[in-house]
Amino acid sequence: MIRPLMDVIARIFVWFCLCGSLSAHTVNPFEIEFPVKKELTFEDYEIAQGALRHKDIDSLIDVIYPNDWYYTKADVSGRCNRFLKQTMINRQKGMFPEVFWIPGEADSKQCVVLGCSFDDQYPELLRSLVEVLREVGYKGAIYYRIGGYPNPTGEEIRYAGVPYAFKMFMLEEAYLLGYTRLLWLDASAWPLNNLDYCFKVIEQEGIIFEINKPNVRLTLPQTRDILEDYCDVNLEKVVHCSGWLMGFAMDRDFVKDIFRDYRALVRKGTPFISVTPEEMVISALSAKYAPPLKKHAKLMLASSLYDSRMVEATKSGVHFLIRCH
Repeated sequence: MIRPLMDVIARIFVWFCLCGSLSAHTVNPFEIEFPVKKELTFEDYEIAQGALRHKDIDSLIDVIYPNDWYYTKADVSGRCNRFLKQTMINRQKGMFPEVFWIPGEADSKQCVVLGCSFDDQYPELLRSLVEVLREVGYKGAIYYRIGGYPNPTGEEIRYAGVPYAFKMFMLEEAYLLGYTRLLWLDASAWPLNNLDYCFKVIEQEGIIFEINKPNVRLTLPQTRDILEDYCDVNLEKVVHCSGWLMGFAMDRDFVKDIFRDYRALVRKGTPFISVTPEEMVISALSAKYAPPLKKHAKLMLASSLYDSRMVEATKSGVHFLIRCH
């Protein structure tokens, strides 16, 4: 009886505190209590995972969701709950956090960064991606995690529930290993040729994304207000950065600004209440700090790895397939 009663009280408290309003100053709905600690044990992961399971983001979404919005409430809830339900560790099933650092050629500053939880088919997708990177001729470093959570400064584990925040934290871990030319790839990506093009763009421009036309419908109106106010941008005029591929020259000043403010927004949590959480945040920050982003032809084709479109993509010079998952 005690736990259900406490849950009801918590829901009522959230409703009265918010009263339909969401702001950057609202208490981070994803944050868990956890000491700052760089080296995490299996027990630490279990404690953090348990704390995430007790977070209730749906009560907040219920309050701020507009009835006539383009995406359904389930769309928002699914994205925002994904990392509250992530599997960092499962001793019963033999799932223990894995961290791998595969050095590249001597003096290379390039590193491909990957990461996933133990959920769904992501571990299998990631492992196959690691194998193919060498097959297509990539000779730089590879850094990846399966399970666990990136924790470069020791505070990140507190924000493990912030949807998709882990990608930038993984990049920061690779930077701490000494790499300055970093390329994040989602586990579903499948390179069809070497990565020279991506790293050439990173070297020349300092940044690479696949970009699409502005789409404010991807984020809740109140989340949009927070991002526009914080970044001083109009999202109706901001190109949308896809999160499956992100590349940075970490020694560029504007990149440092993006990472600094990204961390500040993670600490707030509310800017990530969206159908595309990290993408909307990064899009806004890139508009604020980065030079105009370039459109890259034939960067990606969404396709099953084994269907006929793979042959089509290879012949036409597409750089990546995004595998169905």
